Amino acid sequence: MRDLAARFVRHHADTLFGIHLAHAHFAVPDKTVLLGVNHETPHCRWANATTFQAIDLNNVHGHVFVLTDHGFHPYEYQASPVPDLPQVEDTFLAELAGFLSRNKLETVVGLQIIDRHPFHMLELVLPQGTVMLDVSNANGCVPTRQTGWKFEVENGEVRVYQANEVHGQTRTGHEVYNKGDPHPRLETLQDLEDVLAKAGILFAA
Repeated sequence: MRDLAARFVRHHADTLFGIHLAHAHFAVPDKTVLLGVNHETPHCRWANATTFQAIDLNNVHGHVFVLTDHGFHPYEYQASPVPDLPQVEDTFLAELAGFLSRNKLETVVGLQIIDRHPFHMLELVLPQGTVMLDVSNANGCVPTRQTGWKFEVENGEVRVYQANEVHGQTRTGHEVYNKGDPHPRLETLQDLEDVLAKAGILFAA
């Protein structure tokens, strides 16, 4: 991990990028992508399978990337302006790709644009989506598997830190709903709040 961290720091990529444990919870339907949107009340990041036509191409960017034969390809997107990349050196992606390939990590580790917020978030699975929920709002949920790491320089030394995002588990598992049950309506933020409240997960405001 320290060899990987040193590459991020050397190329000045540590303030923007971290690494993410590449994983998927469901097959994204054809002609859709997984698009995350941040919300303040409740504080969460809700990622849904979203049709191409519904995406504002002027307000979207890749969020998590995996290495393919054609370079780094996003498998999850974020609805927000493209982040500023001026300080990241041009050779960073090529060197990182070489490192992952040599160590056979292409399908294990993804590249993630990190959110340096101070909040700890738990990821739960929804029908055709996920929600990263602030732990202060997550009733009866516990962290399970760490999914992200970030890198910093402290007193001249490269440090590896856990990112503030982990898998969360409810009383019944990682998923908010029971497989086989009819999918709940999930079209608006209010729908999401209702589903989480019904499952006993979301604290009342």
